Amino acid sequence: MKRLLAILITAMFILAAAIPSDVLAQTNSKIELKQAIEIAKEKLNLPTDGYSFSSNYYEGDGNKTWYLTWTSSTNSTITVNVNADTGEITGYNFYKPNSGSNSVIPKYSRDDAKKVAVDFLNKVIPEKFKETKEQESDDYLGLSPKIAYSNAYSFNFAQVVNGITFEGNHITIEVNKNTLEVQSYYLTWNDNYNFPDPKLAISKDKAIEIYKSNNSLRLQYNVVYKDVYGNNDPKPQAILVYALVNNQPIDAISGTVLPQNYYGPMIGGTGGMSTKSANSQSVLSPEEQKAVDDISKYISKDKAIQMVKEKLPFTIGSQYNLTSSNLFKNSSNYDSAIWDFSWSYSDGSNYNYVSASVDATTGELMTFTRSDSSENNIQGKTPKYTKEQLKNIAEEYLSKVQPDKFNQIEYQDVPTSPYDNSPYMSFNYVYMANGIQCPFDSIYIGVNKYTGDIVSYNYSWINVNLPDSKNIISLDDAYDSLFKNSDLQLTYIIYYPPDKVYDTPPQDVKLVYQVNNFNGLIDAKTGAYVDFSGNPIEKDKSTQFTDIAGNWAEKDILLLLQYGIVDGKDGKYMPNDYILQKDFIKMLVKSLQPNNIIIPLSSNDDENYDNYYNVAINNKIITESEKTPDSKVTRQDAAKFIVRSLGLKYVADINGIYTLDFLKDANSIDSSLKGYVAIAYGLNLMKGNNGYFNPNGDLTRAETASILVRYLRIEK
Repeated sequence: MKRLLAILITAMFILAAAIPSDVLAQTNSKIELKQAIEIAKEKLNLPTDGYSFSSNYYEGDGNKTWYLTWTSSTNSTITVNVNADTGEITGYNFYKPNSGSNSVIPKYSRDDAKKVAVDFLNKVIPEKFKETKEQESDDYLGLSPKIAYSNAYSFNFAQVVNGITFEGNHITIEVNKNTLEVQSYYLTWNDNYNFPDPKLAISKDKAIEIYKSNNSLRLQYNVVYKDVYGNNDPKPQAILVYALVNNQPIDAISGTVLPQNYYGPMIGGTGGMSTKSANSQSVLSPEEQKAVDDISKYISKDKAIQMVKEKLPFTIGSQYNLTSSNLFKNSSNYDSAIWDFSWSYSDGSNYNYVSASVDATTGELMTFTRSDSSENNIQGKTPKYTKEQLKNIAEEYLSKVQPDKFNQIEYQDVPTSPYDNSPYMSFNYVYMANGIQCPFDSIYIGVNKYTGDIVSYNYSWINVNLPDSKNIISLDDAYDSLFKNSDLQLTYIIYYPPDKVYDTPPQDVKLVYQVNNFNGLIDAKTGAYVDFSGNPIEKDKSTQFTDIAGNWAEKDILLLLQYGIVDGKDGKYMPNDYILQKDFIKMLVKSLQPNNIIIPLSSNDDENYDNYYNVAINNKIITESEKTPDSKVTRQDAAKFIVRSLGLKYVADINGIYTLDFLKDANSIDSSLKGYVAIAYGLNLMKGNNGYFNPNGDLTRAETASILVRYLRIEK
């Protein structure tokens, strides 16, 4: 959310900067252009020699801003926003093309970058910066590969009022990981907010009671796509969880629940399957034959079209042309596929479009959408139907098209806003099993408010076995787990009631209790936090190892721990133990992840070494015949695996071109591995000691960490 806000602010700047410069003729501001330029250059120490300059002035939302832009012939750009009344620098962005390649592991640490950020803010916006506190960043925290795609550390500082965080006023700043240059800075601040007195707040215990009475947690089934209960079944499975479904803030002064704008559940989609016609005269592989057998069990295209037309609540007239037909695997049901069709026609200025899909095995209608450009024009019109009338239209259709399932689904009411200008109203129905919701089994339907026509339909149903609800924790125990791991915190927020529309942000701030740090589910059988794949969520992924303090490779081990590449056992890394091949391969594959998202490697995969070996074999890092999981790894074998992971096998295998005269034990190196050792040595990955490479020496876990850090710092 914080990163999104920064992007929006940047977009606003670009929009404002596009305003024609003739508005500069007269301004009604305390700071004129000359002063704004002087402020920017003095506080930011801008390297503007050789840059061209342009400026714009903008007034809006009660703010007056100078937008200053410097552009060089090398396409470097500096933009600065200066408040034309206060002289405060409210925005800064320094872009220059990256002419070189960067390593996965940056040159500077986050702590190094934070010092730069703090110095910058103390100089540019010292008084407001004193009022802030750093918030948890959405920058890289552990196992996410995001770090590979960001060249900057991101920091967010929110205002603290009466000892309570208010993110409505905040400062964001980004510092380049390899140059320590400040890349961007934005100030979002309003001095006119009114803050409720926290002394008037209800107690936290009272807030928890209200939070519970709002049915914030709900027992439901969730679908996951990996084994959770030990069934060793790759197909979708259901788990029973407590989900946070009404995480609405509680007004800490009045004790009332503050409704938020509703965002409906994601409806399950479908995957794709590429198909290719086979030569009937050729010999098919088992996989190819299976694909042919699968195709033969699906209904034909013509039959599928017939079934679509029979079940649609409207007629596809002869004026429509069939524009596309697709058959692809159903990602929610591996034993089936989906026929998908599109029709369209144009009539003058009107464009009409229909898309629909059916299950290629059962013929069940899966989706349809109807678009008529003339019906979408609602200007000056008044809705003809009430919400209840539209709901009756939807349910009458559902009872015909899905009579059996209609008796098993429950309507999910969503409050509508009087300011909703959409021509359609949506209705969502969810399957109930033994009184427990299955959100993945649902039917969504949309009805036109003005015509009463059903214009959209989405049927999502996954055939999974539902675990029984025996021996599950109680709802009270689920709340205990929630509040044990995720605090109900006092915070200030800008509140936007869903039944009002604001041209500018409201000036009144609410003091609320809300849960901010929960993103997952609670296992209904164990009470443990799990992610949306059913895997346990580790509360602190950066736990320090207890046996590395003072070790020569301590910093390298901690760095790899931050990146989720290394792990240990019982809180120990065991740096002086020899590394086993299976652990070396796992660490090397995890080192590939930031740049190559090969497979999802979750915490539950840590002991499933086959996953890592499969990746390594597929990437030609190791062969099946070389796989000896519990063997020790020699230094020359480590060089072989690492050089292969760099894609240099074809070079390393060239015989007779490598001389290793600089190594005193060159004759001890396997002749087939001399190229690998030479490359590893030349890239400074493995140097040896006192002129000895020690090719047959076994590698320790500390040495492995040090080698992998150097490996990740290669600028490819």
